[in-house]
Amino acid sequence: MIFIIGGICQGKHDFCRNEFPDAEVIDHYEEKIRRELKDGKDSLSEAEKWLDNVTGIGAESETDGGNDSGDVLEDCSNRDVKESDLHDVSGTHLETGNQGRNSRETVIIMNEVGSGVVPMDKGEREWREAVGRVSCIFARRADRVYRLIAGIPQRLK
Repeated sequence: MIFIIGGICQGKHDFCRNEFPDAEVIDHYEEKIRRELKDGKDSLSEAEKWLDNVTGIGAESETDGGNDSGDVLEDCSNRDVKESDLHDVSGTHLETGNQGRNSRETVIIMNEVGSGVVPMDKGEREWREAVGRVSCIFARRADRVYRLIAGIPQRLK
């Protein structure tokens, strides 16, 4: 699994298309976290379960086993995004379905939301914290981690 993180409009999608053209791409996971918090779910345990399902590899497992459940990778973009939330969406959802999933690299792209002015709204602060903690899970479990700034990728892991 590859994890790509960076600010909005920093070139994450172009980098992904150029470097990993055949990858299964999951985008906007931070919006899935927003919905989970709204529904009262624990975003950390949900992320671990989701990642186990997507990669077919448990947190403690070192095998390359695939997920044979036949489930299509989840579209993590928020279809009902309010206009006021558009600043949280950096681009299009690049997921291409379940075809050839076991033989393709999985790439997760997330917006970095922990920089800048801390929101006054408690719910927004909780969301930012949850996104940061889930990003830590993804970075820990990823084989490679990239951060993009101004279209320049930096490999962190």
